[in-house]
Amino acid sequence: MSGYYTFYSTGFFGFGPPGTFKAYSLMHLMPILICVGLMVLVWFKRDRIRAWKSEASLRLCISFLCFLMEFSFFVRLLYVGDSSGKYMMMAKVPLHVCDLGCICCMFMVTGKNRTLFGINFFVSLFGASIACVVPQMVLSDCGPAHFRYYQYFGMHLLPIFGTVYMMMVHGMRPRYRDIWYATGSLAAMVVPSIMINKAFPGANRMFLELDIPLFPENMYLRSLVYAVLIIAVFHLMWFAWRLAERLGNKVYRT
Repeated sequence: MSGYYTFYSTGFFGFGPPGTFKAYSLMHLMPILICVGLMVLVWFKRDRIRAWKSEASLRLCISFLCFLMEFSFFVRLLYVGDSSGKYMMMAKVPLHVCDLGCICCMFMVTGKNRTLFGINFFVSLFGASIACVVPQMVLSDCGPAHFRYYQYFGMHLLPIFGTVYMMMVHGMRPRYRDIWYATGSLAAMVVPSIMINKAFPGANRMFLELDIPLFPENMYLRSLVYAVLIIAVFHLMWFAWRLAERLGNKVYRT
């Protein structure tokens, strides 16, 4: 492997050969199943967790783990580099949907902030869930024997778990205006993402450089198309949530 960073490029903190990660195998499904299992456990123990005197410490641990997953990515990038060997550090600034979700989760759980919860509800349950379903787009050469495997799933599953935790334990619910808070937060990341993508060949902040047929090549027009699709998806999530909530209330009353 050649590139700007080669220190520790092999071993636990480095990379394996291409194809190390096997999509939809046990190594792919196990972290997701563990996260789902923990959410089920929280659901059954939600009243006891809410009354637990150390519950705030538990939320602090979730926040610290989010920070650790986000921060360690850049520390590893500094010493190990990217597996392609062609990306500069500035091309990896935290301007992705999942970066936003992870950072929001850090402060959401510690401050029980409802606005950040609303943003994270749409951003993480959408973006991070997709990242967990198709991790092979990024995670092709790191398996359970590599730190990046744990960092990747931790960074994407923790915001999902944190959001569901705040719903179950603290009764937080998304509001319609949260759709626009989430959309605005993502929109604020577009211009710096385009600037970085242009300044550093190979950068792909906000996935604006993906080769998608029928999408305009102009980054600003492409961003507009993304915005329309994201707003549509967020509305579908909102209506699905409202339907599930009404059905749940109906079942509970009966």
